[in-house]
Amino acid sequence: MTLARRVAAGAALLGCAAIPAPLLHQALAAAAGTLFEAAPFVLAVALCRGPLVRRAAALFGCGCGSAAGPAALSLPAAGLCWVAFGPIVALARFGAAALLAARSTPGCGPHDDFDPLDQLNAIALPAFGLALATTVLPMLHPVVAVARVPAMYVAVLEGAAGLLAGAFAPCCTAAVALAAMLRFAAPFAAAGLLVTAGLVPARRRAPERVAAYDGRFGIALLGVACAALAMHGGSGFVHPRLVPLLWSALPAAVIAVRARTATAARFGALVPAAMLAALVLGSPPPAAPLGSETLDDLYSGEAIAFTGVAQTIDGRTTLVRYAITCCRADASAIVLPTNLHLRLPRDAWLALRGTIARDESGFYARASTWRRVAAPADPYLYR
Repeated sequence: MTLARRVAAGAALLGCAAIPAPLLHQALAAAAGTLFEAAPFVLAVALCRGPLVRRAAALFGCGCGSAAGPAALSLPAAGLCWVAFGPIVALARFGAAALLAARSTPGCGPHDDFDPLDQLNAIALPAFGLALATTVLPMLHPVVAVARVPAMYVAVLEGAAGLLAGAFAPCCTAAVALAAMLRFAAPFAAAGLLVTAGLVPARRRAPERVAAYDGRFGIALLGVACAALAMHGGSGFVHPRLVPLLWSALPAAVIAVRARTATAARFGALVPAAMLAALVLGSPPPAAPLGSETLDDLYSGEAIAFTGVAQTIDGRTTLVRYAITCCRADASAIVLPTNLHLRLPRDAWLALRGTIARDESGFYARASTWRRVAAPADPYLYR
């Protein structure tokens, strides 16, 4: 581990000591989601031979790590950007990434000694830090409002935070999904993320390696973690459509173990063990303050059936549920106001049927029937 990583890890541990355990659990779940999403792609790139094959693997991957040029060349990341922000933004980002890849020097291309455990270690700390920031920072909004900070300063700070977060984002697809989540609540932060995520070159390890360690146990543990999550259908850490990729990580890990794969990571089993620990602890829904987002593409008179946690927002009973696009790191709130004014216990779940109506405050659900229900086994929606 380099001196910079040691300093960053020490600062992170000191900061974590002052953060409540539930928020740490939130950040661990989000970071684990990013790592589980990245693991099959990292293992696939490590097993590929030759720069052209690795570039193809990175093109169809999620944009995690820096194995083959700018991560914004990831087709899943580009497709998500197209859906969320339109073709102009998506094509501009992909074109910029292609230009950067064409201008890169041969020394910045894929390496024959691509190290999956070292790559996951490089992803883990930024993923945890980004998850912790997105969990804690929204809670500062009331402080900013009370302090009456000018809107221009808030916009500049949001944009700078987005630029910085995008530069260190460990997964391009998750960064684009995070930008999509923030585009209404913090548009300048979302813009900053899109400018840098997957486009700022990642710093590479020096070619010479001081020591090589036996990576077989860490890789085997990584395969077991991915298989355990696949057996549970994603468990709120990744979208169910990624489950086949999680299963593919198991044979990839077996191949890597049989090849006696070495690693530059001294504690190569640490990140896979943390992923297993997160799986045991579970993936709770985010606890960040809610904005005013609602379901997309609603129209008056549309029939709707929705199940969510009942909360009182602006005097109305409002149903809230979180949706995952790729992994737990991009979980965003779906907020559905209703015409009900109920007094219910905290964390009560309601199943509602009705029609969509609109007033001066926006869309809401006019309930025809509603009932309390038990919390679902999986509290997330997937889109």
